[in-house]
Amino acid sequence: MSIAASILSVASGFALMGYRLPPATILATSIVVNLALAPLTAVIASRRGRSALGWTMAGLTLGMWALAVVLVLPASDRSHEPPTYPPTSDAA
Repeated sequence: MSIAASILSVASGFALMGYRLPPATILATSIVVNLALAPLTAVIASRRGRSALGWTMAGLTLGMWALAVVLVLPASDRSHEPPTYPPTSDAA
């Protein structure tokens, strides 16, 4: 369990902060942080023309590192297409 906690600590960025608690606490906190960062990473990626599903998976596994990478990457060529949302309504 301590190996998994060490891996998640590095993936979530807690190792950089010197976060030293029992492995169960590190696992729980890392999972919560990664679950919180995954949707944010996906939204930013999709607005930049990247795969939301792929970046969600990256956010779940790599946490803050995936968020940092998606923020640094330039927007893809697909990001200049007009969005297809919000859907228009015929009611009025």
